[in-house]
Amino acid sequence: MKELDQAFGSVLRDLRNERALSQEALAMEAGLTRNYISQLELGSKCPSLRSIFKLCKVLEVAPGDVVSEVYRRAGGAD
Repeated sequence: MKELDQAFGSVLRDLRNERALSQEALAMEAGLTRNYISQLELGSKCPSLRSIFKLCKVLEVAPGDVVSEVYRRAGGAD
């Protein structure tokens, strides 16, 4: 499942950068820590459903869209 963690991290980083947010700013707005955001982006942590929803709210994207993109990047859809 490491490929899913890495795919989520890649999607999260891209969304954060598209919105010109630092890890610290994203973490603060989502009520998470900067270290946790870093670990998610590196694929060393797996996000909880609650964390995904918090991040999506700040990033103004539907959780389902994020999950679909993670699935695609992890090789689930050709």
